[in-house]
Amino acid sequence: MNLQTNSLLRPLASKPQRFVFLCLVFFVSLSSHLTAEEITPPTLKIGDLLPEINYTNQWEEPSPIPTDTKKVLFISDMDASKIIHPILEKEGKGYLESKQTVLISDIHRMPSLITKFVALPKMKSYPYTLRLVREEKIADSFPRTKGFVTLIQLKEGKVTKIIISNQEAEVKQFLVGNDIK
Repeated sequence: MNLQTNSLLRPLASKPQRFVFLCLVFFVSLSSHLTAEEITPPTLKIGDLLPEINYTNQWEEPSPIPTDTKKVLFISDMDASKIIHPILEKEGKGYLESKQTVLISDIHRMPSLITKFVALPKMKSYPYTLRLVREEKIADSFPRTKGFVTLIQLKEGKVTKIIISNQEAEVKQFLVGNDIK
């Protein structure tokens, strides 16, 4: 960069003034970058404990994750729910529990009127428990991709495998315990 012709630096007559200005710009940009990293929670990874979150279910009851849970299905949008709900509705009541599996749905972005008058009445008809995340940032550590189900395998509360899939066959394989590539 030519300091003589740069319009931002032209008013700064001396080299020390230019140096101070450039240092200031550097530190401001560095500090904003560090602040953004501190605010962003780390993404859940293998070896981590599953975050402790106070879930409620679709019937507005507290619904903690049982300590013997082996698998977690996490959905965060309507497209992902269209993958998982048909599978679980076919299996019926008690299926998730028999597989030591829980289903978590992040619905915090859903408008409250839609949640109250459309989504929750529909969810109450499901023959399985749906643990709901209703507050922003609570489940930010869960890996997610729009239109995909996050499949998390646990051993003693620690994450041993994370798969993000939009394939019904993969989700079914995960549920029945078969290895997924």
